[in-house]
Amino acid sequence: MHRSLAGVAVATAMSLSSAVLAEEPRASEPQGLNVSSAMPACFVDTSNWDYLSAYACSASGSAYSTIVSWGVLGIDQTGGRYTIQFLDSCYGHGYYQDTGYSCMTVINKYDTLTQRIRVYDNLTGQWSATLTATASYYGDD
Repeated sequence: MHRSLAGVAVATAMSLSSAVLAEEPRASEPQGLNVSSAMPACFVDTSNWDYLSAYACSASGSAYSTIVSWGVLGIDQTGGRYTIQFLDSCYGHGYYQDTGYSCMTVINKYDTLTQRIRVYDNLTGQWSATLTATASYYGDD
């Protein structure tokens, strides 16, 4: 009899502590990690190690065309909290650890392209404003 009462007491204590844990508020989200922090970004692919640049990017080269990689800076894209929506055409989409969600387009020499992006916060249900980045590719000649 002693064993069964002890088991009931332990089970009751465990379920009460689980209920208390379930009622604890979530850890508050770090300030600044929301859709208002999102910045549109891009880089024009060159032979150098390229990094996303907020709002605008450019490069020069001798090739007739190259690739622009579009992305978003200012938010943590590793946990699946955000959905990135690229509003202008892309030929490829992907996720890369160093740049987050991105899409690529071809840019010709002496052209300027823009990409409009929206960010959705899956946690809060909030959309960002439409963000715009601009990429330019110049000739070396």
